This record gives sequence, structure tokens and C-alpha cells, in this order.
Amino acid sequence: MTAAWAVARLQLAIAVRSPLAWLTAVGFLVLQGVSFAALVAVLSDPARPAPLGAVLESHFGGTLLSWSLQLTVLAALAARAADDRRTGQWEALVAAPVSELAVVTGTWLAALAMYALVWLPTGLYLVILVVASPAGAHIDPGPVVAGYLGELAVGGAALAVATAAGAVARHAVVATVAGFCALLAWLVLGELPTLVPGLGDDHPALVAALARYAPRPLVTGFARGAVAPAAIVWLAGLTAATLALTAALAGIGRRRRADLLLAGYRAVLVGVAAALAAVVVERAAPTLDVSRTRRNSLAPGTTRALAQLDGPVTATVIRPGIAAVEPLFDETERVLALMARRQPALTIARWDPARDPAAAASAAAAAALDQRELVRGGGVLLVRGQRARVIALLDLAEVGRDAIAAPAFTRLTIEQALTRAVTELGDDAPRTLCVTAGHGELPLATPGVAAVVARLAEDGIAVEVIDGLAPVPGRCSAVAVLGAITPLPAADQRGLASYLADGGGLVAVVAGGAGDAPATSGVDDVLAGWGVVVGAGWLDDPAGAVELARGFRVVDGYRAHPIVAGFRGRRVTVWQAARPLRLAPPAEPLIETSAAARVIDGPAPGAAPFAVAAAATRGDGRVVVIAGADALALDPAVRGAGTDLVVARAVAWLVGRTPDAAVPATAVDPLRLVLTGGERRLVAGVAVVGIPALVLALLALVGRRRRR
Repeated sequence: MTAAWAVARLQLAIAVRSPLAWLTAVGFLVLQGVSFAALVAVLSDPARPAPLGAVLESHFGGTLLSWSLQLTVLAALAARAADDRRTGQWEALVAAPVSELAVVTGTWLAALAMYALVWLPTGLYLVILVVASPAGAHIDPGPVVAGYLGELAVGGAALAVATAAGAVARHAVVATVAGFCALLAWLVLGELPTLVPGLGDDHPALVAALARYAPRPLVTGFARGAVAPAAIVWLAGLTAATLALTAALAGIGRRRRADLLLAGYRAVLVGVAAALAAVVVERAAPTLDVSRTRRNSLAPGTTRALAQLDGPVTATVIRPGIAAVEPLFDETERVLALMARRQPALTIARWDPARDPAAAASAAAAAALDQRELVRGGGVLLVRGQRARVIALLDLAEVGRDAIAAPAFTRLTIEQALTRAVTELGDDAPRTLCVTAGHGELPLATPGVAAVVARLAEDGIAVEVIDGLAPVPGRCSAVAVLGAITPLPAADQRGLASYLADGGGLVAVVAGGAGDAPATSGVDDVLAGWGVVVGAGWLDDPAGAVELARGFRVVDGYRAHPIVAGFRGRRVTVWQAARPLRLAPPAEPLIETSAAARVIDGPAPGAAPFAVAAAATRGDGRVVVIAGADALALDPAVRGAGTDLVVARAVAWLVGRTPDAAVPATAVDPLRLVLTGGERRLVAGVAVVGIPALVLALLALVGRRRRR
């Protein structure tokens, strides 16, 4: 190792005195400045401003063009050994008591040091961002430091690969071209999932491997603040293997053929061992998260949910057709990748709706979404056996206003929603919904009720009709009274009340009735004890008028509750002959009319908005009341009423199929980098001209002092 350091010092001393090397460095800074200025110009556009951290992450991640230029510089630095062979310097080194491997390692160390010096002035980009950023914005130092270390680690491996590619060349130009071609092949392999449509759908394992070991994804991961031990092992192994291969190739003409073959064989073994070690380390060693917000770490609740998963789950990601949703899609893929690394039973696939329109229609129906919205907005389909969960991407974020009052995602619930879905799919405990009959309830063959039964069957919840509730059978996970028009016997209601007090669940769907028929849920005495009274008359909401007798729709009247999570502003529920509900604690509104609603043929329970669905919790007991039996009688395929989804979700909540995931939502940084046209031009001038000119002036000053 001492000999390698001596060679490195010699080579570095030669390099720093070479005008060509520093001209290459200045050219690199000019090109980096152009890339940085273009990036800032796009991400600081007032129409679509980006957070400060995204600017730095994109700067390190780069584009295909910037990476191509960067690889050219790396290949040129690695071609130093070829120039040494042309001038005879190489023969002088290996003639000394120094091995080929020591010479190769020393030359590589010198090139790596030169590459680090080239990157050093780009630290001034941080100063530019600090000056240009809004008040209160802070640069997270962890990802910045990790980003620079990632550049050096990937640059070191790239230098080794380029050196091996040009190991037998005797001219720097030839070595540079050979090294660039090898590095370009490495870069393009990592971009195949983007360049070849459908590759991720057909070969997900190959895409995952390319994403782990290609240069651009590696640097992007470091720039996020995720320092993966597996990436370090892979880069170190790749560097060692290619340096050993270079040493073997350098011995051509000086060593016996058998020795060269053995050395080459050892180099290949080192590379294979490095790849295998990276796989082992990836499974055994967690990624080090150096970001301030811990964005590269899973919450403890997610880790517990994944640990309890005992069967395979496939998460199919549907890419959105709207560009504005792409950042949300990328973040969802990133979280899924973290979850898949934690739990190998979770596999990720990608799906193009255009290739399978029928599947798109069924997925949209399962999520109660318009097919166009799912295709344009994207989503995640999680499947375990016969059970599935569909999550629309727009359900994973809250849209609000950022610091400049521009529309933006303000809170992300990606990990929260995915954890809840995985927990639900992993829950195999049998559940039974007991449905009452004999009091005018809707038959199970009713279109809306049949749709509810089908949804529950997909979720592993059986439906059974029972004769009485005195007492409630022990096999009942929850009880449903679907549109009773006459009260249940007093004994049944007492049995139901006792069942709820012991932690049971009840969903009561209230019928609208006809004419002067009294309003009833069939279990009014029970509901009164839970703060719910079914009022007389029917609700009418002109703001949500539909072509349906005594009907209206709700779009925005959903409260924050697991049953209606993701409904507000995106899903429509249609109501017909809905009775007003008068609520008192512990009951709380679940779905409400608009403020323009009124009560027909009955007294209003206060001022609008009025509750058409309510939920109550007392101890372990849960009650849901839905004033929508008439809407449940509609055919969901024709009317798209959505009431069947509300009832199915209510049952899932009652039996514990929608657990409250102990995962907090993620707040999005409201501060954005916003620059005027003049400020963007100033940034471009400093990055493209100012910094390279400063470096050139410093080099001229140092050269002048040396001549003196």
C-alpha cells in the first residue's frame, strides 16, 4: 500500500501541473454550471416551484446529458495511464520494485483525487441556493454531504471501470473513447426501464437490480440522504475487481499467459463476490438515513405491519397520465421500495392501463372511482390471494397552498395508507357479518346489498342471515340491520344493546319509507343510547340535485374518518329518501349534506348541514348509522350510487379490517425556490461563467507564483 501511495503522489503532482488537466476541469465546471442553471430555471418557475431539497437532489441525480458529459471527464482522467505508456513513464514505474497492482491503484487514487478537486468548486452552488432561497428555508446538510460522498464513490468506481477499459491502449484518445463507451454502457443499463416501455412489467426483478446498481440511481439515493451499505459494498467490490483486472491486462507482454489468465479469473471472482455480498448486505444491514426529516426510514408502525405479513403481496403501481401527479407517483414508488426491502414477501410491479383496459375498469370499480380518474391520476393495486386493495394516488395526499399561495401537496399519507392496506390484507382471522331479517329488511339479492356482500367476500368477511338477537350469536363479528321498516322485538334490541356494550359492532341502514310511514331504523331504542335519533321527513339538497325522486348527491360532505377516507372532493355518493339524523355524543357526523339542504315534511334537527351518516364509539363498541337504504336498493352499476362502498367500509371498520395505522402523515415543506427572470439569469451567469472564471484565475495566480 505504501508503494501505491507513492505512485499516487507522483501522478497527482504531474496532473496538477498539466494545463490540459485543468482546462478539462474548467470545462467540466462550465458544463456543470449550465446543467445547474437549467435545473434552477425549471424548478424555480413561479408556475411550478420546487422545494429547496428537490433542487439539490436533482442536481446530484442529473440528467442523461449531464451524466454523459460527466462520464467523458471521468474517462479522460482515467486515460492518464495510457499517456504514461506512450511516454515511457509506465515502464519506469513497473521496472522499479513495484507491482502492476500498486501502480494501477496509485494511478487510480491520483485520478480520484483530481476528480474530487474538480467537484470542490461546485460547493459554491450551495451558497447560491442559500442566497436565493426564501426566508426560513434551510438546507439539510445530511443529504448534501451524502450526495458529494455518493458522487465520489460512484466516480471512483467509474474511474476504475474506465481504466480497465483502456488498459491496453497506448494513446490517451483511444483510452478515453474506450473508457467512455464502457461507462456509457453502465449508465444506459440503469436507464433501460425508462428507455424500454413495459420492461418493468415483464421483468420486474431485472429492473430492480438495475435500479440498485446503476450509477444514476446510486447517486440519487445518496442525495436523498439514504446511505445504503449494500451500495457501498457493491461500489467497493466493483472498484477492486476492475482494478485487479486492469493490473492483469497491464501485464500483457510482461507476464506469462497462465499468470495473466489467473489474475483475470481472480478479478472476475472479486466482482461476482461483490455482487453477492451486496445482496446479502442489503437484506441484513438497514439503510442509514442521514436526512433531518428521516424521509428514508419507515415508521415503527409500518415495520411492525410488514413483520406480521406471512404471505406474498403484490403491489402494482399504475403510472398517472397527468404530469402534475408525477412527484406523488415517484414518492409512492420510493416508499414501496423501502417496504419491499424490509419485507421480501412484498413485490412491486408496474402496470400500463392502456395494455389492459378491462383490468383498469375492474380496478376503478373496486375503488369506486371513475376509470378515467384512475388511469389519469394513477394508483396502487395491492393483491394477496383473492383479496385486493385499490388506492388512488390522489388519495395519498392533501392539496393546499404553499408559501406563495400556489396549489401544492401539503401533506402526504402514502406510508400511512400503504401500511393500513398491508395490515388489512395480512389479517386472515375469520369475520362474520350477521344480517337480521323478518322486519322488512332489504333482501341480500338487492343490487346494492349484493354489491356489499361481494365486496365483503373479497375481504374475507362472510355474511349470514340470523333469526334473532336475543342473544347475539357469538360467531357474529358485527350485526347489520339493512332497511328495517318495523321495529325489532324488545328482547332483540336488549340483546343487541348488551352485545354492543361488550364491544360488538352495528351498522344500521335506515329506510326512507313511503307516505306517512313513521321513520324508524328498526333498532331505535338501541341507537338512542348511542346518541342517534332518526328524524321525521326527508332531506332535500338543491346543491346536489340529481334526476332521482327525493334524491341528491354528496361530493364534499365527508368527515375525517377511516370509513370515508379519500372520499372528499373525489367520490360521489347518491342518496334517496334519506332521513335526517339527530346526533348527540358519542355519535358524530360521518357524511353531511351541503349548507343549502332542508327537511321536507318534518322538523329540521337544527341548521344545515344535516347528517346522513354517523359513527359512534364507546369503549370497544362501535355503531354506524346510514340513512341510505333506498339508495342501497339502486343498482350501483347503473347509478354509481357509492352507498355500497360506504356500507362495506363501515362493516370493515366495525370488524377491525380498517385498523388505524400508527403511522403519522408527512408534512411537505411549504417553502419553494421562486426566482424572477432576472434572478435566474444572475444564477446562470455565476454558475456558468463566474465560478469557472474564479477557478481559472486562481490557477493562473498559482502558476505565476511558481514561475517566480
